[in-house]
Amino acid sequence: MTAAIDDLEPLSALASELSRRARAAGAMLVWRAQSRSTGQVVVRGGKVEGQAAASVSGHGVQVYTEDGRTALASRDDFEPDAAVDLLARAIAAARSGTRLGLVPSRAVALEPVVGREIPPESAAHAALDLGDVGRRLVEIEAEVGRRVPGVRLRAGYRAVLDAWRIVRSDGTDVTFAVPRTTVSVHASSADDDTGRHGVGTAMHGADPRCPFDAGFAGTLMDRAARAAGLARDLPSAPSHPAGSFPLVIDYALAKGLAHEAFGHAAEADGFRSSVLARDGRLRAGEPVGAEHVSIVDEPVAGDHAWQPVSANGVRRRPAVIVERGRLRDALTDPWSAAACGSPLTGAGRAESFRHAPVPRMTNIRIEVEGALPAPGPFERYGPEEVRDLLAGAGVFRRHPRVSFLSGYGGGQVNSTTGDFVFHCKAIWVLGEDGVRLHRPAIFSGSMFGALRSVREAFGPLRLDALGTCGKWGQSVPSSGGSHYFLVLDPDPAVRLGGR
Repeated sequence: MTAAIDDLEPLSALASELSRRARAAGAMLVWRAQSRSTGQVVVRGGKVEGQAAASVSGHGVQVYTEDGRTALASRDDFEPDAAVDLLARAIAAARSGTRLGLVPSRAVALEPVVGREIPPESAAHAALDLGDVGRRLVEIEAEVGRRVPGVRLRAGYRAVLDAWRIVRSDGTDVTFAVPRTTVSVHASSADDDTGRHGVGTAMHGADPRCPFDAGFAGTLMDRAARAAGLARDLPSAPSHPAGSFPLVIDYALAKGLAHEAFGHAAEADGFRSSVLARDGRLRAGEPVGAEHVSIVDEPVAGDHAWQPVSANGVRRRPAVIVERGRLRDALTDPWSAAACGSPLTGAGRAESFRHAPVPRMTNIRIEVEGALPAPGPFERYGPEEVRDLLAGAGVFRRHPRVSFLSGYGGGQVNSTTGDFVFHCKAIWVLGEDGVRLHRPAIFSGSMFGALRSVREAFGPLRLDALGTCGKWGQSVPSSGGSHYFLVLDPDPAVRLGGR
């Protein structure tokens, strides 16, 4: 799988020729070459159900004319003559924008960037044996089944080596590779064919050999056993009543809140309608949450969604979307920064060389000043241990009962109004007298109400909640989190559903 990187190394002459031609035509060129290799394995019921390997490569040209017109084109190869012709047609298409009445968009000034960032884990993809991976997944699935009998299990593995080379005609030339591996286990109740009570867990590793690492596999099996126990117990659990309640959410659900509610609303290409903007500009400085709460997005080395450089060849920098309860930064690319009145954060991401880059998140987190301790790893905290944390911090003196929402099961947000609807995986009602499991319910309301109701946080930051972010027909990896747990006081704008 190292071919993903090797494909891009011999392209210097082609990149130079395309840059020369773009300059001669009076246009700025952003050239994106990509090569991606993927390996996948699925195990179900102790047998390898599917195994596949695939690769894709090609390049895309984006041209920007002196009058602010842009055009994109792509090919699934690196043939020099075809690439030159592609560039010429893209320049002609951009210049035809005047006749078509397209509105020009001025890009901010860019600094040339040169570099090469290839994580050491990339080399391990060359020796990846999917047969060995399948046998290892069978072992992991069997161990989870021994710990929690009576559930249906499915284990999955996906290893990707995604290599990019971004060249601009101003001298920018950056090559980077993103090795990412996801291992998952999904459990469902053996007597529930609807799949309604299926519960899964997933972990990321930069090294494709992560399932063979004892520490990684041990944590995965601990999480999977807990998920399998939920799948077994949820069918007999009662429903939670509807209303506004004091809540505890874990870092995975906090990541969903940060990503869906605030992250997408902070993407500057949507500021014509975003609730965080007015007249197309970020409402910087306005209060949107509690004063001790911040939201930060930035690439994290070795992470599932790591991307050091944007698809436009701009070094990505941290974006403090909310700083101590007030809006500060937008997620911007060269074409949206000036229009929205925010600094360039290099947030342009693209699913592939065929797609137009748009502002996107990488790893987004909620930070709370003065977080209380939660010693040890996150995996040691079941509902009883969370109850003990709340009791020790005096939360039950304010609220005799607190509803603990565990896991993120997807959701959506209306970025125009700030209203969200999320799903969790399970709910426990916690009190000083014990805990009781309930079926998951809809967690909904106002994103501003949720952020202003955050009262306490427990534990260090945990930023490995995984996801896939969809926008404008493109899917890219996402991740993030928060402290282990956040406590939200009741707010009439934040509710749990019921039957």
